[in-house]
Amino acid sequence: MTSAAVCPRCLAELRPPDLWNSQYRCERHGEVSPYRAAVSSREQALHMLATTSTVPVWLPDPMPVHWYVSGVGWAGDERSGPRASALAAAGPCPLGGPAEMVLVAESPGIGLGARLAGIQGPDPEALPGAPEAKVEAAGHPTAMWPVAVPPDRAAFVGEARGVWLWLVLWPADAALILLEHLVLRDVRDAPEIGDRSFFGAVSEHLATGRFAAH
Repeated sequence: MTSAAVCPRCLAELRPPDLWNSQYRCERHGEVSPYRAAVSSREQALHMLATTSTVPVWLPDPMPVHWYVSGVGWAGDERSGPRASALAAAGPCPLGGPAEMVLVAESPGIGLGARLAGIQGPDPEALPGAPEAKVEAAGHPTAMWPVAVPPDRAAFVGEARGVWLWLVLWPADAALILLEHLVLRDVRDAPEIGDRSFFGAVSEHLATGRFAAH
């Protein structure tokens, strides 16, 4: 089961394509790629993304100790396929308490990563200065720049495989996990999930609040 299609930038209800317009439209943001999240069957949703997404589907591999996959989301229509992917993982914060991180890969102009980061989008502004973090994405060291965001979270953005890579973490102290060697694999390279990840409680950060009709 997946949520109903909403705007990736504001979660507003969308006007579906009709005889006069071939794109989904948001009253505020115009033509957008519809955003959906897996409400159940997240493993099936992740496999779907692995075989249809036009952008990477990033998964920590290995998963940090005691962390699990908590959500799967994507933006895109049936014709073009997913142009943004989002995977949430949850586990213990390095300083204690629960934490969650969301990995977003998206083509320019989608705005999903910017919304999750809590900033005006759709894309990050210029990335001046030196990066403050680094991850390994699909075997390549990838620089990540910090983004000024609300105090309840931390966010970093970089570029991997030709599109934006966002990493958003709650609470802000969860950014300490980047001091470890965080390795990301693109699930499209090997769609079989196997025993390297498992699913737990559903992420609230990827939820849309709207449900698809059946």
